[in-house]
Amino acid sequence: MSVPWLLLASCKKEEPSPTPKDEPSPLLGVEESAAYSVPGADGEAWIVRTPYDVPYVYATTDADLARATGFVVASDRYFVMDLARRLARGQLSEVLGQDALSTDLESRGMGMTRVADLVDQAVAADPLLAARFDAYAEGVNLYVAQARAGALPLPTEIVTLSPFLGVADPTTLLSDFDRADLSAIAATLVYNLGFETTDVGRTAALAALDTAFDGAPSEALREAGARQLFEEVAPTWPVASSPGFAAGARRAAPTGDAGRLPRAERSALHRLRARADRWEKRLGHDRESGWGSNAWAVAGDHTADGRALLAGDGHLDLSIPSLFYSIGLDDAHLAGSGATGERTHQVGLVFPGFPTLAVGTNGRVAWGQTQLMGDITDWYADELVLDGNGVPRGTIFEGEEQALERFDEVYEIRDVPLLGSEGRTETWPRWQTFDGRLVVEIEGTPGVPGDRRAGRTLVAVGDAFVFPEDLDGDGVVSAFSVDHTAFDPSNLVAASDGFGHADDVGEFREATRKLVAYSQNLVAADADGHVLYTPYQAVPCRSYLPRGRDGHPLPGADPTQLLDGTKYRGFTIPVLPDGTVDESQGDDPYRCVVPFAEMPVSQDPPEGFVMTANNDIGGLSLDGDLWNDAWYVGGPWLEGYRAKRLVDLLGAEAEAGTADVAAMSRIQGDHHSVIADHWLDWLLEDLARAEALAATTPVPGTTEERAAALYLANEARLGEARDRLQAWRDGGLAAASGVETPYDPLAPGDEDDSVATMVWNAWVGVYVQTVLDDEGFPTIGYPTGDTGRTRTITTMLENRWGADPGDVAHWDPATRESVFFDVKHTPEVEGSTEIAILSLVTALDVLSAPTDRPGYGGFGTADMDEWRWGYRHLARMESILSQFLDDEEFGFLTEPFSVSPDLLPLGESLPSDDPRADLPWFPRDGDHLNVDAGNPGFDRYDWTYGSGPVFRMVVALGPDGWSGVNVLPGGQSGLNTSPHFADQAPLWLGNQTFPMLTSPDEVAAVATSRVVLRP
Repeated sequence: MSVPWLLLASCKKEEPSPTPKDEPSPLLGVEESAAYSVPGADGEAWIVRTPYDVPYVYATTDADLARATGFVVASDRYFVMDLARRLARGQLSEVLGQDALSTDLESRGMGMTRVADLVDQAVAADPLLAARFDAYAEGVNLYVAQARAGALPLPTEIVTLSPFLGVADPTTLLSDFDRADLSAIAATLVYNLGFETTDVGRTAALAALDTAFDGAPSEALREAGARQLFEEVAPTWPVASSPGFAAGARRAAPTGDAGRLPRAERSALHRLRARADRWEKRLGHDRESGWGSNAWAVAGDHTADGRALLAGDGHLDLSIPSLFYSIGLDDAHLAGSGATGERTHQVGLVFPGFPTLAVGTNGRVAWGQTQLMGDITDWYADELVLDGNGVPRGTIFEGEEQALERFDEVYEIRDVPLLGSEGRTETWPRWQTFDGRLVVEIEGTPGVPGDRRAGRTLVAVGDAFVFPEDLDGDGVVSAFSVDHTAFDPSNLVAASDGFGHADDVGEFREATRKLVAYSQNLVAADADGHVLYTPYQAVPCRSYLPRGRDGHPLPGADPTQLLDGTKYRGFTIPVLPDGTVDESQGDDPYRCVVPFAEMPVSQDPPEGFVMTANNDIGGLSLDGDLWNDAWYVGGPWLEGYRAKRLVDLLGAEAEAGTADVAAMSRIQGDHHSVIADHWLDWLLEDLARAEALAATTPVPGTTEERAAALYLANEARLGEARDRLQAWRDGGLAAASGVETPYDPLAPGDEDDSVATMVWNAWVGVYVQTVLDDEGFPTIGYPTGDTGRTRTITTMLENRWGADPGDVAHWDPATRESVFFDVKHTPEVEGSTEIAILSLVTALDVLSAPTDRPGYGGFGTADMDEWRWGYRHLARMESILSQFLDDEEFGFLTEPFSVSPDLLPLGESLPSDDPRADLPWFPRDGDHLNVDAGNPGFDRYDWTYGSGPVFRMVVALGPDGWSGVNVLPGGQSGLNTSPHFADQAPLWLGNQTFPMLTSPDEVAAVATSRVVLRP
């Protein structure tokens, strides 16, 4: 995302902390380091810092607690909070100038500002939440006032950027917060959680398949195979988080005529698809390499000490500062044993700028979450009506024109001469349909501001500009619109707040009834030993979309593609006054929601654990069909590699009763190579087959002859690679870095494992690209490209050299394997063994070649002992500024705010010929799609991290209390002058954690300072 923004949760009804009010608090023994006057506060609030500068905040009321929290979080993370609110409000260009205008246009055009306003309205209607938001904003403004006065440090990003932005006084870049700003930050979370663009990509891909294979060898076979791949939804590994849910009968849907695909002019569709891809990356979703998270819980009767366990590690951008912020929140301890009402006693992680806990524990319940991949966003193809000046006026629905609602948006663009940005004000309109859908793209001729055409008006659609007109001559000006569950009034904040009020997993599940636009898998454990998995959120029934006799949606009525906006309108999510989703309006198909009782759920299953790794939520896709279940709620889901590995590891721990905090942390750090575990034997079989062919005389000109010749020409190095890979397999397939670092000392066998891991990743990257990427077909695997690639390659490897499998449309009877093994652009017909050998030879050539960029590409030697995985598998901890400023042009601005070996050296006084001396990032264990996420994708040059764990939390809960550990990839502070800017990075890199403190006594024992806010 510009910033990937994850999620929230909340406050806790809790018994008072152990120290009653009439006894001296152990925290009084912590020296008071600073004090600030806070007019209007109810009482004192204390901010007690502990090792790694984690604050534990104590107050006597909810408002004072929120005020102190806003103050301390802003002191460390004001800059990212400011970026987040400006991202949602479409006001980045007010600071960064012209280059940020396209982002602002996109944010407003995609509805972020609308969602921010709806969140603000919901908060205002709830007196408790409104008071909390207001108090939090007051705390932020206390920091702003102190920073302006010079009493506290300014955000170092602002200090550094000021001269670049032409600002003499950096304090002028500080601005106060209010409740609406915090609601805007909440909107960024909503978009990261559930706003998705898959429907656009699928429609564009389906349209492209019409011509993708024109003139290609075996054209019909290739096209048939690609269309089959487009429809496939079954994961590679059939793992469901709530098994057995899909056994229910399919709900009846109305049937209709054959329908038609909605009109969609191609150039506008491709523009929208390109924008959607950029938007997804801005949200931190890489649809090529994938993304995801892990969360699981082990029931108390399956653990080593009877305490239930909760573990979570969210996988997102490793931005600096870290996306999350560690904190403790307590308004019970200072209030004492006589305090009444709901009380907070929580430890965990918050998202900077949001007043409630995201993941963590209240001592009775602990929770974590992963991305659900539910379908709560629908995209539509519309027919636009223009007025006499070419300005959008209406859309056609059921044969009649419906007026569009127009909103004129004002953009203030900062004057930044160094960026070529001229200060100015621009006004651009946006439109929404009669039923509240946002118009996001329009057919027309592209232009730039200032262009003039007679009888035409230039309009902004997202981050682009067009003159609306009928380009393809079909008599219609096409447009595209979007509906999202967050576009309806709801109170997501109240829903998340309910998590922390829960006393057990049953109450936690009840709190999910208020979830709208959440799209998260939730895992919880409680102190009574129970565990829960639920993916519940409000999902529209969509019963107005007709299906054919086979149950599948008809053309133009498929919610996984563009819907026909001339026939179907947007849905509405009804909620009750308290925010609970209203299920009573099911008779209205446009207001019907999937019933709470019929969504997947797993509580205290017999295996003793629940888990989610972005895999199938309830067995809905395991049969290869999303349309034959009780309800359509989304999907498909990821390929299941992490899920299968977690099931194996957690199952062993739960069965043996050995699960504890240390075991959960080890599982979080698991770097077993799951792809190699699955595919390596198949590819080694190709090596053995090529060796056998080399001992014969294959028919000239055949793929067998070419495979044999390739093997003979490279026999020695292929043999060495084979021997290393076989030894690696037999030793357990640990994807070891093999590079000695201060945070990861070498263990016996690491170096050999690292070479094999490097050879494997180079081989499989070239292999996947050669087999699939040469086809040139559009992205057909969803939800991610790697899901599609692994699913397809697995099917191809499973079905070769034997009889016709009968259900693989790309199986070629002439070669007895998939037609996609043949390289499309060559005259020869390649076979799978030839491709495997060619790919390994190419990979060995790549690794032997010199690099043109440290940390990437080859090693400049044929000596495989030098090919250490850790020299190429690097964890990148880049400044959040890198998402707004180009590194090549503005690296001098972004590098000081990144965490790199320049800040944390990989060794003392490394000589210039040491391969570690020039590495730009950090060597680390891990492999593609493994539990300890370090996804490099299937590449032949860049094996650096795509995403990684943004925290590593484990909590144990029992009647006698709780304990936990956590760590961030970076540090608490966003100030690069702070000793806590990167002090957690070495721990994170070495899979180490530090304790989450459970009581004022524990906090006092290690406290480093105490700041007091006084009325």
